[in-house]
Amino acid sequence: MADPLYAAVSGLNADQTFMSVVSQNIANVDTVGYKSGAVSFAEALQQTTQGATAPTATIGGTNPIQETAGGAVNVSAIQVNMGQGTLQSTGVNTDLAIQGNGFFLEQTPQGLAYTRAGNFSLDANGALVDPTGNLVMGWTGGSAQTKASLVPLTIPLNGSIAPAATSTGTLTGNLSASGTTLSLPLTLYNSLGAQESTTLNFSSTPTAGSTPIYFNSSGTPVAAATGTGSTWYVSANGTDTAGAVAPLTVTANGSTITLSGFPAAWNMPGNVSLNYTQMTQFDAPSTLEASANGNASGTLSSYNFNNAGQIVGTYSNGQTQVLGQVALAGFNNPAGLTNIGNNLWQASANSGTSQVGVPNTGQLGSVASGQLEESNVNLDGEFVNLIVAQQGYEANAKVVTVDQTLAQTLTNAVQ
Repeated sequence: MADPLYAAVSGLNADQTFMSVVSQNIANVDTVGYKSGAVSFAEALQQTTQGATAPTATIGGTNPIQETAGGAVNVSAIQVNMGQGTLQSTGVNTDLAIQGNGFFLEQTPQGLAYTRAGNFSLDANGALVDPTGNLVMGWTGGSAQTKASLVPLTIPLNGSIAPAATSTGTLTGNLSASGTTLSLPLTLYNSLGAQESTTLNFSSTPTAGSTPIYFNSSGTPVAAATGTGSTWYVSANGTDTAGAVAPLTVTANGSTITLSGFPAAWNMPGNVSLNYTQMTQFDAPSTLEASANGNASGTLSSYNFNNAGQIVGTYSNGQTQVLGQVALAGFNNPAGLTNIGNNLWQASANSGTSQVGVPNTGQLGSVASGQLEESNVNLDGEFVNLIVAQQGYEANAKVVTVDQTLAQTLTNAVQ
């Protein structure tokens, strides 16, 4: 009478595990980035009381006779569903979700760990951390983007950007074929980030200090007079912060107008080259526009994460700068990762080694800022599993009761 009892007990244990996994899934239905589990059962080893026999000329073959050897069922595996959960908008820019494959990397007391839960924030030092203080890893500066060069990501909330002097610019638009003069203001930045005001003066006739610029019969710039086009002349002067006006030296070569001869007080480190290949000379109104690089110093005013995982800072002077790069890791078998709690995983012998890289490269997904990945628990399915586990447990418990009744009947018969 022992075999049925042990078989039922193995069923009770298996269904108890089933219930445990189901209850864990239901409990974590609202856990960010949680990955649900599923139990797989397997028939236990059976003992053979009579082996199979082969057919002969006079009698047919017989099948083996096998019965449970103490236990009837085992839990063969608890599979992890690594499928992506639904992304939920939060509006918090440090909340990150991965659209596609990959895991965020974190430095923890247990070493490097991986997570799909991107509910991050900044600590007092500006470091990007998870709710338990683990550091989110990535790259800053110009370092090689490899696993060996990973560093904790920090956003310098009091950071600044240095000034940059103007070195290049672009002129676009049209110089009217019927016009005679045009003045175009252009703001330059010196090496200290101060603005220096200049004016480009265009005329259809030569003026003091001017240089010719040529257009062909199609109305586009050329390096020298063609005999069929038109010629304009350009000169330039500047006004410094003290109000002094100084003429500048201007040269042109068919594609670039170069400004030089800046007063020493301007602190201009070199010449300024203005590309004018996009200028035209048509019989239409003059619509010239000028733009140039360079900027004053500025302080960090805001930051955001783009879908490539870059942290982009915006400064008070309108400039932007990449402050850091979020790293992602992929695995050949993510379901083989070891769960160490707090939504964290570590590599195992069957997960394969991590392939660390930049979002949107290889098999790695993109990063969505202001969103979080919800649990991938299917609540409807878990309620069904709950009923199945309960019925299985009750059925195995009934076997125990029946086996006990049979044993008692046998005992009564002997008495």
